[in-house]
Amino acid sequence: MKLGITPRFVLAHIGVGAALSALLCGAILLADPLGLGTLLRRAEEHPAPLLLLWFFCTLTFASVQLGVAIMLRFENPPR
Repeated sequence: MKLGITPRFVLAHIGVGAALSALLCGAILLADPLGLGTLLRRAEEHPAPLLLLWFFCTLTFASVQLGVAIMLRFENPPR
């Protein structure tokens, strides 16, 4: 099944947002700012808080990435 240009455009930019979100979550776990990484790792319902953080960061980053890409796509070149 071949996707058109619009779904490929949207999925590519959502993928970038998801990758940035994964990097942020990994950095939080590694850097442990204010004990947040430890709190996420030692939670009773361990994967749930981290997955929620990743999901909502992905939602935010993907939305911003897609919005910026759409706005820049239709920008008029300077004359």
